[in-house]
Parts: sequence; C-alpha cells; structure tokens
Amino acid sequence: MDVTRTVGLDRNDAIAAAKSIYSLVLLLLLWEFVAQYDMVHSYFLPPLSDVLATFYELTADGTMLEHAYLTFRRAMAGLLLACLLGIVVGVLAARNRIMGWFWDPIIEVGYPVPVIALVPVFMFWFGTGDLPKIMLVAVGCFWPVAINARNATREVDENLVWSARMMGTSDRRLLRRVVVPAAAPGIISGVQIALPIALIVTFVFEMVAGGGGLGHLEIQGVRSFESAQVYASLIAIMIVGFTLDRGLRYLRGRLLAWT
Repeated sequence: MDVTRTVGLDRNDAIAAAKSIYSLVLLLLLWEFVAQYDMVHSYFLPPLSDVLATFYELTADGTMLEHAYLTFRRAMAGLLLACLLGIVVGVLAARNRIMGWFWDPIIEVGYPVPVIALVPVFMFWFGTGDLPKIMLVAVGCFWPVAINARNATREVDENLVWSARMMGTSDRRLLRRVVVPAAAPGIISGVQIALPIALIVTFVFEMVAGGGGLGHLEIQGVRSFESAQVYASLIAIMIVGFTLDRGLRYLRGRLLAWT
C-alpha cells in the first residue's frame, strides 16, 4: 500500500472537513467575542463559554441526557408511526383507484395545515403526557411521507410493472418485489423531510405542555432567567437533529446502494 498516497488522502479529507465547518467556527467565535465585550446584554446572549459550561454541567449530572432521551423517544415513536401509515397509504393511493379517490383530497388538504396550530387541540383532547405528543408528531410527519410515497409510486417505470406481469407475478408480489423497491428513493426522501418536522413538533409541544424533554428544559430556563440553559437546550436539540439526519443519510446510502 502506498503510504504517501494514504497520507495525501487523509490530508485532503482533513482539508475538506475544515472547509465544511469554517463558517460555523467563525460564527461561534463571533458569538463569544460579541458576548464577552458586552455588545449584547448577557441575558439575551450569554458567552458561548458559559453556555458550553452549562451544557457540560447538565450533561454530567444526567439532566440533559434524560430530557434528550424523552424528546428523542417521542419524536421517533411519532415518526415511526407516520412512516408505517404514510407509506402504506401513499403506495395504495397510487396503485388503487378507490384508495386514490379517497386519500388524494385528504392528503392535499391536510399537508398545508400548520401542525403546530393543533397543539392546543391535542392538549384539550388527550392531555399533556406522551400520547398527545407522539400522536401530533405522527400527524405532522404523515403528510410528507404519504405524499412522497404516493408520487414515487406513481412514477415507477411501467415497463418494470409490465415485465413482471408478463412473468406471471401476482399483484401482492408485484407490489413487494417491484413497485416498493423502485419507489424506495422517493419514499426515503419523504422520511428525510419528516425527520426535522418530528423534532420541531416534539420540541414545541414540550415547551407548551411541559412533561420533560428539551423543549421543557428550554422554557424552564426562560422562566428562571437562566439564559445559558436556554442556549444549552438549543445546542442539544441541534446535536440530536444532526445526529439523526446523518444516521438517516447513512441508512439511505446502505439501503439504496443499488441505485
């Protein structure tokens, strides 16, 4: 193995990684500079060093991890439910005329509705526990998953379908072996769109209704005038979102390696 070539590749990878985050580093340095020299009152913008210290303290004593787990669990449970329902509804609406007739108007009307506006309604119906949070996440994520599944299924190359039918493939096997794999890139794109929606809905619901979670931790910081805790909570939700997004991208690459 050429050691020189390997070192060159490692150096290029490091340079590429540095270029990808340089703007973020500059923004963080600017944040620290502005806060340290009192250009903005510390209540509104505490120094980044104070925020990181608070983040470390909350993580070390388990508070941040506990709230992050609650947010993660609620968001993922709602997203999983939305994926199960949305993919089934979207594929069937594309392949079955009666299902399409029934679901198309519902999908088109429901998608533009701002799901955050339903938070008071779900609190009124189901209370403030885990159930309403998970259900609202499922409602908010259902639309992009269903729409992408439906559109991707409708765009499947008919030549694939005809070829499979000519070989005697049954409708059930056709759907499982041909249609769904061909529509998989579009379906996974819908899941990628739904992922940040799941986190946003969960975070906002926790801010409004309480019951733990990163949204609740942030609003606690506002009420107790602990601005560093507010920003630490924001950093935590960004870390959770970034990690889940990268995980989903990796999973997409593995599942769609054949494309």
